[in-house]
Order: sequence, then C-alpha cells, then structure tokens
Amino acid sequence: MTWEICGISVDPEILESLLHDGDELEQDTGPFSLTEGQICHMYVDGNDSVLGVGDWHESGFEFRDHFVGLDRKHLRYSKGGKVASWPSGIITAIPCPGVSEEGDVLTVELSDIRSDENSRELLEKLAPKYFDGYAKRLGCPT
Repeated sequence: MTWEICGISVDPEILESLLHDGDELEQDTGPFSLTEGQICHMYVDGNDSVLGVGDWHESGFEFRDHFVGLDRKHLRYSKGGKVASWPSGIITAIPCPGVSEEGDVLTVELSDIRSDENSRELLEKLAPKYFDGYAKRLGCPT
C-alpha cells in the first residue's frame, strides 16, 4: 500500500488509521495538475474514503473567505489562524505567488468522507506533513 496522498508523502500510521478498512486502495487525481488545482480521491475497496483538494485563489484572498456560504460547524483554528478544522475536515491557505496562472494563494483541504469520532484528531495529525509536502512540491516560498 502506498503511503502518499496522490504523490505527497504522509505518515503511514496516521493515514492507515484514517482510511477505512478494506483490501484495495485506489487513488484518482482527475485530469488537473497541482498548478491548476487538483482533487485527490482515495477509495478503499471502491468506496470513497479520503478526499484532498488543492484550489487556487487570487492575491488578496483571505482564509475566512473560504467559509463564506459554507455550513461548517464546530470550526477550530490553530497555527495562529492559518489552519481550520471541523469534525470531518481540515484546511489551510498557503501563499504561493508565481507558481500558477490560477492564482497566488493555494487552499489545501483534506476530508474524511465517511467520518467518525476520530476523524478530526487524525486529520489534525496527518495534515501538517501533507500541507508542507504540497507547498514544497509546488515550490512555494517558505
């Protein structure tokens, strides 16, 4: 089994705990590249399990703009307000000018499609390495 989320290395123990029981893991990145904005579907035995989404925004995008119109309950902010989590997901905004024609700020989100009471805790442990790996892979300034 691979311990990556569509090419970005993550902690194997945490990912294994997050993925739902089954024998076969499949990953589908869809037709878009990281610089265009990418969705990474992870399936276990053909069932949706974890979803990663990278989405570009124009310069001036503010992290709170992501939540306008979304019904996210129980938001918890960390890393000085740069990361937000909810019971089934976690997101960050990464300044990354000059990398994509789509924008200068990248939001990266991970969601547990079939979330349970452990999802938030596991996503909060898994996400930092994933977020850092995503930014490094794109060559975003640190």
